[in-house]
Amino acid sequence: MRLFLLIAGILACLFGAALLLVPQAFYQPTGIDMTPLIATLPQAHGATLFGLGVFNILARKADAAGLRAAFAGNLVVQVLSLVIVVRTMTLGPGMAVAPGVVIHVVLGSLCAWFLLQLRKPA
Repeated sequence: MRLFLLIAGILACLFGAALLLVPQAFYQPTGIDMTPLIATLPQAHGATLFGLGVFNILARKADAAGLRAAFAGNLVVQVLSLVIVVRTMTLGPGMAVAPGVVIHVVLGSLCAWFLLQLRKPA
C-alpha cells in the first residue's frame, strides 16, 4: 500500500515533469498543433500532476485516515482522467492515446482496491 503510493508518486512526478518541460513531445501522438499558448494547458496539468506526486510520496507515511484520503483523491483523479482520455480517443487520435486508458484503469483499480483494504477491520 505504502509502496504503491511511492510508485504512483514517482510516476505522477515523471509525467508531470514531462508535461511541464516538453508538452509538445508528450502530446505529439494526438496530432495537436502545440503552440506556445496551447502548451500552457498541458503545463498547468503537469504542475497539478507533479503536486499530486509529491502528495503521494509524503502521504505514504500517513495513518489510516490519511491513507483513505490519499487513495480516495487519487481514485477521483484516475476516474476523471480516464473519462478525458476516452473522450480524446473519440475526437480523433484513436488508439494513439490507448496507453492512457491502461495507465488510468490500472492505477484507478489499485486505488479502489487499497481503499477497500483500508475498510476492513485490522
